[in-house]
Amino acid sequence: MIDQSTLKFLSEASCHHGDEWLSDNKAESDWARRNLMEFTLQLIGSAGLVDPRISNANIDPRKCLARAPISKGVGSISVRVSLSKNAAATYFMRISSGSSYSGGGALLPPPRLARILRQTIASHTGNWRGIVEGPLFQRYFPNGLTGGHDISARGYVKNHDALDFFNLKNFGACRGVPDEMLISNSLVEDTVKSFAAARALVDYINRATTRLPEAG
Repeated sequence: MIDQSTLKFLSEASCHHGDEWLSDNKAESDWARRNLMEFTLQLIGSAGLVDPRISNANIDPRKCLARAPISKGVGSISVRVSLSKNAAATYFMRISSGSSYSGGGALLPPPRLARILRQTIASHTGNWRGIVEGPLFQRYFPNGLTGGHDISARGYVKNHDALDFFNLKNFGACRGVPDEMLISNSLVEDTVKSFAAARALVDYINRATTRLPEAG
């Protein structure tokens, strides 16, 4: 679980972005980072029991926790399932007072990977809809895929069955996490369940994007 003092720091940090404030609150920042790192280690250990690839792809768990966002009031965790640079999809979690979520997929993938993903959806629409419209996915992610649209995503048949997915910027599924869950002993278990619900989406995306040669 996340300590209440960590949530307090993240809430205050979201309103204070100056170096002076961060310097004055260095002890609180260091404690929050340690707490988030401890949670990340617990999360990877438990998630690895559900998806064994996680242990191999996250040899150094410190790399799962983004450094910069903490100073802006966000704890951002990204859990990879593949060492390939083209594996656009991960499991992820955002910890921020009042706006936390967990899930999986590809949030803002690079244009070249987004393009091949759209082409794959166009060619394998049935498999795609079977995932994002399936009962497990719908139960954990009732709002569907994360919003945002890319106006450059054009060139598809106008009446294509998957047309509503071709202009997405994000291909990620997010499940909201209330603050009371963040400080609950059930947080790791609840988060791992959201990862499991997103696994089919993660695998679909990575199968598509890892077919490309990796950029130099």
